[in-house]
Amino acid sequence: MRLAVPSYLVPGTWLENLELAASIGWIRGVELLFFAYDEEARRILARELGGIAELSGALELSLHLPDPLGPADEALVEATRPFVGLFVAHPPKDGDPKTAARWATLLGSWISRYGPDFLLEYTGREPFARAERELPGLPLCPDTGRLLLDGEDPARWIGERAGRVRAVHAHAAREGKDHLALTGEEAWLPALIGLARERDWRLELEVFSLELASASERAIERAMGAAEGRL
Repeated sequence: MRLAVPSYLVPGTWLENLELAASIGWIRGVELLFFAYDEEARRILARELGGIAELSGALELSLHLPDPLGPADEALVEATRPFVGLFVAHPPKDGDPKTAARWATLLGSWISRYGPDFLLEYTGREPFARAERELPGLPLCPDTGRLLLDGEDPARWIGERAGRVRAVHAHAAREGKDHLALTGEEAWLPALIGLARERDWRLELEVFSLELASASERAIERAMGAAEGRL
């Protein structure tokens, strides 16, 4: 199991957050957040690309693709593919079958050109089902918070699809809100940790501050200690 964090632990750029992450011993990887690839993002990435590539030797990098995806976003994939191991894609929110078909055609073309390391993130039952119909069998990035909001047991859902999982976005959800720090009290967490350790999954603590990420890491340590104490 490798613990990772998003590229927003503190306010700052991708490189500034990577430099911070590289200084923290338990962080093995970082997911570069590109919710949009607009003019400002292009400008900052062009300035920081060399530094990010250099830090990829110390950190396992993934990249969260823009939502919605468009043909122009291929430039982001092309620029980062030399040092990014996994690309995480949201399925389209739009229920229009034509939108889903365009998304599948675009993502399928990138898979053909850049390799199979494009993961479908679970963002809800209906978007996930539409993506599965259009582009079946993609590797998966389950999201525990979204699964909880949909009334699913994350460990059970993920375990049923374990052969396709490459990474997991791990966070808590309570009272209709997700992206909350793990506490160690989650009933599903020990089973998920067991799967992640057995299969050496990348577990990204998808919370957006260093304080929350550190709290989640401590919760995982406590859950592992409790499990080992019962053996």
